[in-house]
Amino acid sequence: MSTSKEHPVLWWIGWIVMTIVAFFIPCYAWTKVFAHHSASMSQPGMPALWVTAVFGSWMLFLVPLIIVMYNKVDRAYEDARNARERLAKVLLVSRFPVKAITINEERLLLPKLLKKKLKRLPKTLKNGQLVSLELKDGRKIENVFVYGGEEIVGVYGRADFPFDARDAVKVDLTDPSHEPPVDYEKWLRLQATVAE
Repeated sequence: MSTSKEHPVLWWIGWIVMTIVAFFIPCYAWTKVFAHHSASMSQPGMPALWVTAVFGSWMLFLVPLIIVMYNKVDRAYEDARNARERLAKVLLVSRFPVKAITINEERLLLPKLLKKKLKRLPKTLKNGQLVSLELKDGRKIENVFVYGGEEIVGVYGRADFPFDARDAVKVDLTDPSHEPPVDYEKWLRLQATVAE
């Protein structure tokens, strides 16, 4: 973890400390209020009223603390997921040394409807799916490797990338009973660049 980021353990400790402090603040405050109004705990209903006041106030203090911690945890999971995906891409590139070309990232991302469909379908290869795409102009592109259910990272049997993933209108998984193409020299790896 980079030094510019907070340490999650310190955040958890801080959150626990603030949660405890947030309890004692209303506990002390309501005890003062009850004492100021000469309310004796021996009176019927007073202990229940004090407990209700203290825990009700504590819950109000906890709401912002819970929201802050939820956002922190959510961001930590998202950062971890992004780091895993980046590492997986690096490993994929290092394990399969094939011809590669650089393509604008927008041309490699499938339309939203197709992404949703692929997310529901099983993986045909580790971290991805081998699919065929049908384009708006009627062309069918076979043996397309889609990473993470959204980004085209390779095509088989092509020297270039003569289409745009955004033009895809249909996606189908390659029949798992057929052996996937393994002649690495015929694979074309697509490396994404972000448009400025």
